[in-house]
Order: sequence, then structure tokens, then C-alpha cells
Amino acid sequence: MIIFLFLFIAIIILGVYLKNDYQIVREINISEAKPEVFSYIKLLKNQNEYSYYNRKDPNTIKSYAGTDGEVGFAYSWSSEISSIGTGTQTISKIVEGEEIWCDIQFTKPLPLKSIAIIALTEINENETKVTWTFNSIYKFPLNILIYFVNLEKLIGKDIASSLVTLKENLEK
Repeated sequence: MIIFLFLFIAIIILGVYLKNDYQIVREINISEAKPEVFSYIKLLKNQNEYSYYNRKDPNTIKSYAGTDGEVGFAYSWSSEISSIGTGTQTISKIVEGEEIWCDIQFTKPLPLKSIAIIALTEINENETKVTWTFNSIYKFPLNILIYFVNLEKLIGKDIASSLVTLKENLEK
């Protein structure tokens, strides 16, 4: 009994001191003018063509609300694959021609709020750097579980894959 009590206290102390916010950033250069890249990425429905998660399960149930490419547009999904789960992505901010911000609310397999930002930087008139940033806060006790998972590798790999597909689609 004392061992279990000690483990319980140790877990609580660990949870208090572990970081709970994570940021994953990936970039890619696309040989396309910035306005063309922006007009493509600001439409969330286009993520069906390049997002790793949107393409992973062809049986995902999807629904949309609002006007795509405008603040407030929401994309909801539900998948039987646990790594995709269920949730809603809503455009929360658009800096026209520069970046798009989305609030992501995961409901399954675990409730989680994240922010995804796709920002563009003009390299020259025919080349654009795309930076995809994914921010999440994992509250106690989830931050303890996440401590043992390499999110940088796991999610970073999927974002990088999405960016490669985005590049391929835009450079056709």
C-alpha cells in the first residue's frame, strides 16, 4: 500500500513539473508564387488533397459549415482509426496572403485543443516558403503520458509528409 501511495504522489509531482505545451514546426519551399499558394491553403477542403490525416482514412465521415476560406468555416471529421479520431477544425484568423490560423478541437480518442498555423514567406516571385506550426497544451494527467511519446517525431513526420504532398500538388 505504501508503494502505491508513493507512486501516486510521484506521478502527481511529475505532472506538476513536466511541460504541458508543445510546438512542432515544419517548413518546405514550393516553386509557386505566394498568392497562388495562399489561395490554395486557405481553403480547408483542399486539405483532403494534401493533409496526411485527411488522406489516411478514406472512410472518414466529413462535414462542413460556413464559407470555406473565411473565418468561422468549420470542418468536422469522424474516423474509426484512433490516430485520426473525431474533432473539428475551425478557421479562427486569416491574414490575407500571409497566414491562416485554425483552432482544432479533438474529441476522440482524447479531448484536446490545438492551434495550427500555416504561414507563407515569399522567397522570390516564383517561390514560397510554407511554415506549418502545430501548438498543443496537454493538461495534467495527459502531460505525463505525452512525456513518454516523441511528439516532435510522431506529429512532425505527419506534418512534413503533408507539406511534401502540398508541394507536389502545387508544382504540377
